[in-house]
Amino acid sequence: MAFASLTAQTNSEIKVQPLVNRHLLVVGQTGSGKTTSVLALLSELQKENQTVIVLDPTGEYAKLPNTVTYRLGENAYLASDQLGVDELMAVMNLGWGPKLRTKLAQAILDLRIARHLRKKDGIFKRQAELINDYQRDLQRLASWMKDYQFAKLSEQLIQEFVVPYADQRADFTYLGQELAQGQLQQNWDEIITLATRIAQPEFRKLFDYDPHPGTFKVELNYLFKQFTSQASEHRTLVIDLSLLREYPHSQEVLISTLLKRILTLRLASDAKFPVRLVIDEAHRYLPKEADLATNGIFQIAREGRKAHLTLILTTQSPLDLAPRLRSQFANCLLHRLTDPEEARSLNLPPKVASNQLTVGEGWLHSDEDEWQEIQVQLPTWWTKQDK
Repeated sequence: MAFASLTAQTNSEIKVQPLVNRHLLVVGQTGSGKTTSVLALLSELQKENQTVIVLDPTGEYAKLPNTVTYRLGENAYLASDQLGVDELMAVMNLGWGPKLRTKLAQAILDLRIARHLRKKDGIFKRQAELINDYQRDLQRLASWMKDYQFAKLSEQLIQEFVVPYADQRADFTYLGQELAQGQLQQNWDEIITLATRIAQPEFRKLFDYDPHPGTFKVELNYLFKQFTSQASEHRTLVIDLSLLREYPHSQEVLISTLLKRILTLRLASDAKFPVRLVIDEAHRYLPKEADLATNGIFQIAREGRKAHLTLILTTQSPLDLAPRLRSQFANCLLHRLTDPEEARSLNLPPKVASNQLTVGEGWLHSDEDEWQEIQVQLPTWWTKQDK
């Protein structure tokens, strides 16, 4: 397979397969040609029936032809019950301590009991609830009974502050009899923050808890299962995450979570065909050194190849990547850099580090070849589309 839109200075075509068989880092300043390179690369991968999943935080890849595009909030959503309590807190940007985190986990559990065992979509009222009855419900709550009424989560959280009376009326055979007013007041700001986030349009659309008769939406985990279990034909899956454009931290957590889901699916699957994962403008979402172990980008970079997953990641500077993450990329397509420290981080030879590149020019390095100067051009379909 050759990369017709990417050529060496000798006018020879660049072979793509060696580039994508290992993780590929596309790096350079804004406007230097990163997006052009990725678009040209994706065009060639489509010709060869390569399965590609693009996580698109800005919505810029909608123009790519032969794609299956799903936009969060329009025709795709993420089920809240697919997130652990820590992931949910992170996506909703809730920086809570361990005590309130425990109560949130309990609130989710109680809403599951309300829906699946008590057969109601309202909250689970802990007042006058016998502990023995509650324990029986916990034993009956099966692992598949995961979904709950997310819109009621802040109301349910209030119920988690129910305690026995503080005087001789206390009956400890019940979960509680009254609200702990002092504790509730201490945590009221956090509860209101949760209620506010739940009411925001972006999160209502993300978790899809408003009725929409006649409009069908697909859950993201289902999409990933389909695309990672059977090879596609001339098609690329684009997940448009621009719904959360104003919430970069939520996008960061969501990208990490989705990549971990893909890795889990592939490790549990017998499928052997390669899947290429594209993350554009990754400098906005990359983990810090201390957070690497739990981050989906790093987990794919470190473990993805044994599941036949490889990353194509674009960023403005190699310094955006923590050193342990940067070391996982065997291949690099380099556009314009200006900081000498950036060149040192990539161990660039003098001829590469000192070269002043124009838009569309670059240097390419793979584990099979030395650094070579290249020229990138937009695919013909993109040029025709813009006319």
